[in-house]
Amino acid sequence: MTSMSLSWTMLVLLSTCSRVTSFTAFPHNSINSNANAIASAKTRSSPRSSYGKCARFYGALNGHSESQNIVLDDNTVHTNINDSSNTNTSSNIKPIHVPWLIVGGGIHGVHIAARLLGSEGKGAGINPDDLCIIDGNQHLLQMWKSRTANTGMKYLRSSAGYHLDIEENSLRRMRHLTVGEQNGEQEVSNTSSVEVKTRKGRKRRKMNKHKANKTKMGTKASQEQIFSNDYERPRLDIFNQHCDAVIEKYELDRLHRQGFVTAIDPCGSDDHVRLEVTMASSDNGTGTGTGTSSEENANKVVYTAEHIVLALGNDDPSYAEWVNKEDIESGLVRHLLDDVHFTSSSSSGFGFTDSKSSRDDNHSTIKTKTKTVIVGGGISAVHKALELANASKSTGNTSSPSQEIHLISRHPLREQQFDTHQDWMMDKAAAKRSLDGGGFGVPKRQRQFSQSSCFKERRQIIANQRVPGTVTPAVNRGEHGLRYAIENGHIQWHQAEILEKKILLLEEHQKTCPHEDSRDCNTCMELSLSNGEKIEVDEILLATGFGKKPPGGKIIEEDLIRNAGLKVSEFCGYPIVDENLCWHPRIFVAGALAELELGPSARNIAGARLAAERILEAASTQ
Repeated sequence: MTSMSLSWTMLVLLSTCSRVTSFTAFPHNSINSNANAIASAKTRSSPRSSYGKCARFYGALNGHSESQNIVLDDNTVHTNINDSSNTNTSSNIKPIHVPWLIVGGGIHGVHIAARLLGSEGKGAGINPDDLCIIDGNQHLLQMWKSRTANTGMKYLRSSAGYHLDIEENSLRRMRHLTVGEQNGEQEVSNTSSVEVKTRKGRKRRKMNKHKANKTKMGTKASQEQIFSNDYERPRLDIFNQHCDAVIEKYELDRLHRQGFVTAIDPCGSDDHVRLEVTMASSDNGTGTGTGTSSEENANKVVYTAEHIVLALGNDDPSYAEWVNKEDIESGLVRHLLDDVHFTSSSSSGFGFTDSKSSRDDNHSTIKTKTKTVIVGGGISAVHKALELANASKSTGNTSSPSQEIHLISRHPLREQQFDTHQDWMMDKAAAKRSLDGGGFGVPKRQRQFSQSSCFKERRQIIANQRVPGTVTPAVNRGEHGLRYAIENGHIQWHQAEILEKKILLLEEHQKTCPHEDSRDCNTCMELSLSNGEKIEVDEILLATGFGKKPPGGKIIEEDLIRNAGLKVSEFCGYPIVDENLCWHPRIFVAGALAELELGPSARNIAGARLAAERILEAASTQ
């Protein structure tokens, strides 16, 4: 299939999908008392449009005047009043006012919050009491940690320069952690070396880094290098430890409110956006923990925000047509990225697991499931297959593993170091350093993309430049990689599509079923493949990525596009935003919602840094 036909296929999917879902967000813990909040508001200058260009852009799109003045009334600041006088209509709930509200506590939301709070000389005036993060999970980055653990990933695909802190070398400081520091999450000094311009000097510095990586640690987990030899990719547990340190550094947990955004109205007022949030039963939106689920409306909260950032992740895992509801509910078919179903047995609740609990769960699965199929040809599928194969070898005879592992992909194995070219990951700060050092500055790919005024052309560029279903050379051909596992018989590779699945009856399968408990045999399936093969399996794990439609469900499709009339591309349905990612004078977007402006890397960690940089520029114009 040509790249053009792939582009059209993806675009058809984008335009036809219309599933409506609820939205997660994180509430505000900032305002401790009404008096303090009002005093804080009165000491701030009235926020002139942080939009600048955003207001003119939005006005041009929607036929409004460019000279619209927006003034904040200090008396609009309130704390939530959870008393018996409130009725069960959200219009009667007194709002909690906050200058900045971020919807989403994942990679993008956490990094944008850190940049707004921690950057010096830009976005002056943004302090912790001015910021709130709303997300439906109990912890920030909960879905990130759970999903990456589900895939069995050991090292990230991106390099050490892409992380959630502000300073570029922050993650690299983890290089020389001792075992105690790895376990105790202690800070270490910056070990970044001075750039040496001679070829010999560069070689010597790389050798020193390699030597540091090879330092022996005391435990099994820490015997592995903190960074990979190729592209300095961080180990997942070290990256997560660094993320936790960033959250602690900027006290983001204190600003996080657990709840779900159910409605957004940007049209009711010129000086704020109104959001309706259903809080977790223990959270009333103010951090006092007095919410209760016993009263019908007790956990409903209204926020008004001068600026909101939609940092929304994708919660629409892609399932094949042959998968039905009964397959998912029974556990016969599980999607690695469908956290609710994949880890629903976790004692942590709502599908949350850490790396250890996820691996323990996988090991227990291996004891009862002897024939597993992973569907997918990308890096997540291969990570999972290798994890199961390694675990199987560790629990059985290495020459005859106790588990059959099948990997099914429609296409051949395709190697690519990153899922997009590195040119798409360069932010403005890096481009300036390049230009100052005699380089080309902003890469040609980015310049051509931003110069295109045709959103159909931009979408086609994204489709051609972002290549899904690839694996890195290290995962494919590296030590203990996929090719060796296939050659040694630990993983069986099938290039085919699944045409049909059939649930085997007990009497058809009990003669060959290895389980002592014959009840487990009732759940075995037979898969018919397009290459003529038939495979009997106990479970199917899908590593088929996410759907192609914009994230956000109802609040995007109905509240902002249909009701508020915010502009989207007619070609793909994604937001049309300005260069500072303003979709509305008071609404910024990040992640997938920003990709028509940021390009193919918008969804990645690099995209989070690109988005934060642009939003911070808008904030600095206040």
